Amino acid sequence: MVRTRKVGAALARVRSELMDAAGLGLLATGVFSWSTTAGFLAAGVAVLGMNWRLNEGAE
Repeated sequence: MVRTRKVGAALARVRSELMDAAGLGLLATGVFSWSTTAGFLAAGVAVLGMNWRLNEGAE
């Protein structure tokens, strides 16, 4: 009976660690997705600004 409790407690600790790792993985994925989107947006704004400056100089 004591051994069953020890095994159950060990499995609970492992499960807790796995859930923490999954949560951190999801958080990292969210941050990566947000930063990638923000990077593309910033690059798009920079290209539009550069294009506007070039067109303004051509006139």
